[in-house]
Amino acid sequence: MQSIKAVYSSLDLPEKLIACLPIHLTDAIRRSGAPTAEEIRLHRGRNATVTAGGRNYPTNMTLNESEINDILHRMCGGSLYAHRHTINQGYLSLEGGIRVGVCGSAAIEGGTIIGISDITGLIIRIPHRQRVNALPIIEKLHASSSRRGILIYAPPGVGKTTLLRTVAIEAASGADALRTVVVDTREELGYTLDGSRLTLDVLLGYPRDVGIEIAVRSLGAELIICDEIGGGRDARAILSAANCGVPLIASAHAASIEELLRRPALKLLHEAEIFESYVGITRDRIGGFAYRFTDRYAERSLR
Repeated sequence: MQSIKAVYSSLDLPEKLIACLPIHLTDAIRRSGAPTAEEIRLHRGRNATVTAGGRNYPTNMTLNESEINDILHRMCGGSLYAHRHTINQGYLSLEGGIRVGVCGSAAIEGGTIIGISDITGLIIRIPHRQRVNALPIIEKLHASSSRRGILIYAPPGVGKTTLLRTVAIEAASGADALRTVVVDTREELGYTLDGSRLTLDVLLGYPRDVGIEIAVRSLGAELIICDEIGGGRDARAILSAANCGVPLIASAHAASIEELLRRPALKLLHEAEIFESYVGITRDRIGGFAYRFTDRYAERSLR
């Protein structure tokens, strides 16, 4: 037992996750050379890897079908059925803001995924209590006289969710605090949003469109924050909130504004001038953030 604790204590991993992983895997992660673990990628028949600071660190550990299934079973608390809805959508949410992408074979009925079998991969995203400089975004929000929102964009894994957490804390604190509602559909955005002085509410697990409507109609939000927008239902809810004078700070997957506007729902929001600014973010290998602001006027030619 003493040696097991020694292995665990050297890992920058949440206790919930440690309880789900076999000891030989946590030891391999520790030996990978990664300074921390932002993602752990487990694939059946392939070496597990650790991602940190935009770099992938391979391990010498290969998992078989039984081990992958056992890890997923533990993550589900022994009941895959209880988590079937999100697993069918390709992910699993664990406490502490951990999100696990689930890769396997889909069973389709009537164009809808009704089950996932033959699990071949688990992609584990681990949040950290990292505070980044969100002041430029908060200043841009307060400077807007039109009550329009801000859209943050970047490719997956750059740190949009980390940035949004800090934006939520900054917006809901201090002398100019706004009544802020976080719509945390995948139960990873609300991690670390604690503090007795925050004027903040978190809607956990709500579909984005439903959560946005509740934030406006029932919670008296002055600001709504949500992650990974992009669908038609999201767009309609955001338009409705904007018509009620409630701005939104959100994120979307894209490497550029041109890529954003190739998605019909986001182009609709752009043409409706929902967002005052678009903020592209990049991150260096040691975790530093850089922002690229573009206001809505400069992008009218992209329609």
